[in-house]
Amino acid sequence: MTASLKAEFRKLLSVRSTYFMVGAALLIVMFFAGFVSGFRAIPPDLQAHDLLVNQSTNGIVFVGLILAFAGLLLLGHEYRYNTIMYTLTAANRRYKVLLAKIITVSAFAFVTSLAVALFSPLCTIIGTHLHGYHIAAQTFNYWSVLWRCVFCGWGYAMYAFILIAILRSQVGAIVTFLLVPLIGENILSLLLKSNTKYLPFNALQSVVAPHTLGNHANSGHEALVVLVYIVVGLVISTALFVKRDAN
Repeated sequence: MTASLKAEFRKLLSVRSTYFMVGAALLIVMFFAGFVSGFRAIPPDLQAHDLLVNQSTNGIVFVGLILAFAGLLLLGHEYRYNTIMYTLTAANRRYKVLLAKIITVSAFAFVTSLAVALFSPLCTIIGTHLHGYHIAAQTFNYWSVLWRCVFCGWGYAMYAFILIAILRSQVGAIVTFLLVPLIGENILSLLLKSNTKYLPFNALQSVVAPHTLGNHANSGHEALVVLVYIVVGLVISTALFVKRDAN
C-alpha cells in the first residue's frame, strides 16, 4: 500500500497539468479577490464585517471546480494513455490502487483548498492597501470558515474522481463534471424547487455559502447530504473498478 501511495503522489506531482490547474486557480483568485474585490473595490463594500469570509468561501466555490480536475486527470490519464494495466499489475489487489488514488486526491484537495481559503482574503487585504482603502473590522471564525472551505474543495475533488472512476472516459467525465452543476442542476431546480438543496453540487456549495443560494440550513446538514453522495459514489465506483476489466 505504501508503494502504491508513493507511486500515486509521484504521478500527481510529475505531470504539468497539476501545476497548470494550481497556477490557474491562484491567478483567478488574485484577479477577482485582489484586483476586483480589493484594488478596484467600491468603498462602501469594504465596510461589511464578513468581507474576508466571503472572499474565502467565494474563492473555493469558484476555483474548486478547476482544482478538482487535477484529481480527475490522475485516473483519467491512466485510461487515456493506457497505463492502467501497468498500475494494476504492480498491486496485488485492485481496490488498493483505487484507495491509493482516493487518498492522494484527498490530500491534494485538502492542501490546495486550505491554501485558497487563506490566499483569497490575503489578496483582498493587499489589494485594498495598495489602493489606499481601509477594511472595516472583520469577523473571521477560522475553524468555521476553513473546515467548510476544505470540505467544499474535497467534495469537488471526490465528485470528479467518482465520475472518472465510473465512466472511465476522460472526455466524458470532464463534460459531465462541467454540465451537471452548470446546466443539469439548474434545470432540475425548476422541478424540485425548495428541494434543490438535496442536489449534489447545490448541497456542496451550500456548505460554504448557504446565504448565496437562499438556503439557511445548517452547514452540517448539507455536509451530511454531500457525504451520502460521496460514500454511495465511492462504493459504486469501487465495485465497478474491482469487477470490470480495467480498460
